[in-house]
Amino acid sequence: MTDAIIEPLLEFGLVLVRASGLVVFCPIFNSRQLPRRFRALLALAISAVLFPLAPIVLNMDGTVTSWVLLLLRELVAGLGLGLAARVIFDGVEGAARLVAGQSGFALASMIDPFTGGQSAPPALFQSLLATTLILAADLHHLFIRGLITSYGLLPPAATLPSVDGMQASVAAMGTRLFSIAVQLAGPALVITFAVDLVLVLMGRALPQFPVLMVGYPLKVAAGLIAMGVLASITAVAIRWVGTMFVSDATALLAALGAA
Repeated sequence: MTDAIIEPLLEFGLVLVRASGLVVFCPIFNSRQLPRRFRALLALAISAVLFPLAPIVLNMDGTVTSWVLLLLRELVAGLGLGLAARVIFDGVEGAARLVAGQSGFALASMIDPFTGGQSAPPALFQSLLATTLILAADLHHLFIRGLITSYGLLPPAATLPSVDGMQASVAAMGTRLFSIAVQLAGPALVITFAVDLVLVLMGRALPQFPVLMVGYPLKVAAGLIAMGVLASITAVAIRWVGTMFVSDATALLAALGAA
């Protein structure tokens, strides 16, 4: 009778550990606008919903070491899922930072309500836009569904995750972050670069041309146009961003479970 009660509680605890790892890194879920108590309740609620669906079979020897390894593996799996989502979100913000640096908007900074740190206004706008689009496209549900799928790729076991696989996956996601930022910001950077090129040519052709007086308003106008282009591209590419999360999370979990 006691085992029939304790075993489901232990299994629920494992689901809670993996869900908590997701909430720690996953965008929207880890927003500083949400109190810590609410985030803890969110992880608990997600675990309660997913627990009947999680294919967990405990086959433990009962030692402390095996339980520590099991909990560590579950925590790393959840953190990996959250990191895969965080990298994509940061790539979208990185695109705005590239445009801000080229258009002069990076000279000012504002408080980011999601992270509590200083951020350039275009990056803050892009962050709010990405959050809105993710919610509108139901990608936050995709993050939760990733928890269920993760059990097929990385089932609970009293073994350490593969360190080599973890390093390779983190390096691949770092590359992914840079590629997302460049691909999204590419058309907008072409606009700002074209304005810079025109100003340079005008300065060369007409030395008396007031480049400093005319250049800054043109850069600001070009930056606003570039931000509009970036916003439209982000709106179109949000589903593509969700597909990236699926592929990155699958690769990461498979690498963590590699022998």
